[in-house]
Amino acid sequence: MRKIVIPTDFTVESLQLIEYAFLNFPDTKLDIVLVGGFKFPNTRWKIAHFREGKQIKNLLSEEFNEAKRIIELQHKEDIENINFELFTGINPFAFQHFIKQCQVSDAIIPKNNSLHSSSRKWFDTTKLIKKNVKNVIEVPFELKDKVPPKKHSFIGLFNL
Repeated sequence: MRKIVIPTDFTVESLQLIEYAFLNFPDTKLDIVLVGGFKFPNTRWKIAHFREGKQIKNLLSEEFNEAKRIIELQHKEDIENINFELFTGINPFAFQHFIKQCQVSDAIIPKNNSLHSSSRKWFDTTKLIKKNVKNVIEVPFELKDKVPPKKHSFIGLFNL
């Protein structure tokens, strides 16, 4: 069995990366950890009420859950487990600890770092995975509808 980490933006398209895991590790039972970056709350009340499971549940759409279920059915002989983890750290050292805690040594990541989410709380962990996991396999990946990077605009903030 091999335990691998795969970044996710909790879109159906990001599940393509799981399919690449089966192609790159044939005849191997996989324990898959889907990881998404999540900005930790910044108020005491929000920190006290933060529940990782609840946040993950809020990020998963019915469409995503259905697509994941289909993958699990199609590859039931090849999947030991599929887990979701949120990385809430703020630096590479925290991510190194996170990877060590997850006990993974392999990763599948998109070649062009193209994961995006409409959630302001989410961030892409692809670069962190690339720098901190021993065996990283980059695969072609493209979203159907690319979300443009968020730009901050100050127009309209000040009444002149």
